[in-house]
Amino acid sequence: MSLYATEVNQLTAAWLRRTDGAGVLSGAGLWPLLAVLASSADGPGRAELAGAVGLSADESMDAARDVLKALADLDGVDAALGLWAQQAAQVRPEWRDTLPAGTFGELTGDSGVDQPVLDAWARERTHGLIERFPVQAGPELMLTLATALALRTTWQRTFSDESWRVTEGAWAGRRLAGLQRTTPDADDLRVADTDAGPVTLTRVSGDNGLDVHLVLGAPDAASGELLAAAVPLLAGDAGVTGGAALLESGDVDPWPGVTTVSAQRPGLVLKTARFTVRSQHDLLRHADVFGLRTVSRPDRGHFPAIGPVPLRVDQAKQAAVAIFSAVGFEAAAVTAIGLRAVSMPVHNARAIAVGYDRPFGFLAVHRDSGLVLFAGWVDAPDDWAPPAPGEQRQRPGAMRERLPRPGE
Repeated sequence: MSLYATEVNQLTAAWLRRTDGAGVLSGAGLWPLLAVLASSADGPGRAELAGAVGLSADESMDAARDVLKALADLDGVDAALGLWAQQAAQVRPEWRDTLPAGTFGELTGDSGVDQPVLDAWARERTHGLIERFPVQAGPELMLTLATALALRTTWQRTFSDESWRVTEGAWAGRRLAGLQRTTPDADDLRVADTDAGPVTLTRVSGDNGLDVHLVLGAPDAASGELLAAAVPLLAGDAGVTGGAALLESGDVDPWPGVTTVSAQRPGLVLKTARFTVRSQHDLLRHADVFGLRTVSRPDRGHFPAIGPVPLRVDQAKQAAVAIFSAVGFEAAAVTAIGLRAVSMPVHNARAIAVGYDRPFGFLAVHRDSGLVLFAGWVDAPDDWAPPAPGEQRQRPGAMRERLPRPGE
C-alpha cells in the first residue's frame, strides 16, 4: 500500500504556484479523483490527466485505490470516496466495481432531493467541518465523484493562549489571539534559501504522526510560490539548516522571523497566532494544472470506460477548512468533480526564537512519508478576546470530544 507522496506533493506544489492570497487546499484530496478520471478517459484527455497525476493512465486506478486506503489507515485521518449518478448516465457496473471502496448512490436530477443528500455526506465525512458539498446538484449533473478528507491531531506540547499585540508589518497595531510555547528541540526550526527567497519552517508535532509546519518568507514573497518552495524542504535536503546550528553560530539575521532570546535553557520559543482558514476552489480555473482542459470540452465525450453516454467534466470544486489552536489542529476538504452529458443542456543560556507576526503559510504533513495533506496561507488570524468570567480555555483532548466520528 502506497501514499504516492512524491506524485501527490508534485500536484500540490503545482497548485500552490497558481494560488494568490489566503486559503487552504488539499492536493491529497484531489489527486485520487484525477487518477480515477485518467484511467477512465480516452484520447488527449487521458494523457493530460495522467500528466497531472504523474503516473501512466493504466496504473492510475490502482494508485487511487492505494492512496485512499492508505490515507484511511493513517492515525488521525479519515478518507472516503463517494459516487452518485443518474440512471440516465448508464454507468457500467464493471467500471464502478474497479473504483476504490466508498459510498455509491443515485441522483434523481432534482436539486431539491439530491443536494441535501450530498451535503449530508460532506458533513458526516468531515465531522461537520464542511457543511456543503461543493458541486451543485441539478438535472444536468449526470454523475459526481468526490473525496472527503479529514484529519485531527493534538499537539505533543500544547501552547499557552495569550494576547499578542503586533508592532510591525502587515498586522501592526492588532491584538491577536497569540499562542506561545517553549520546547527543547531547536531543530524543530529549519531554514533554507529557495527560488522564492529565504524560508523559515517550524514543525509543530502532533501525537499521532501528523505534523504542521509553519512557513514564513520575506514580506514581499508570493504566498503560492513560497509554499510550493517549502514542500521539497520537508525531506531535509542538504540546503536545509537546523535551529541548533543557527543557535550555535548566532547567524540568524538572514532568516525570516528568527531571533535569539534569553531563556533558562537552549531550545525553541515559538510564537504564532490561532487561526481558522476556509476556502472554496474552482478547479477549472486552473484546468491545465489538473489535466482537465480537454475533458471539459463539449465537443465529444471523454470517458468511454464509464458508460455509453458521452460525458464531460462540467464542475470541479473543493471546499476546505483548517483550524490551528492551542491544543491541536484539524482540517477537512471535500473535493468533487461533476460530469454532464455532452448532448444535454536574563539567563546565561540562549534560545532560538521565531515569531510569525505577519502573513505566513502552513503545511500539514504525514511525518513518516512526508505526504502533504493540507497546505494554506494565513493573512487574517484570530483577534484576541479575553475569556468571559468563569470561562475555561479549551483543554487538551476537548477537540476530539466535540467531534465524534461517524456512527458514534
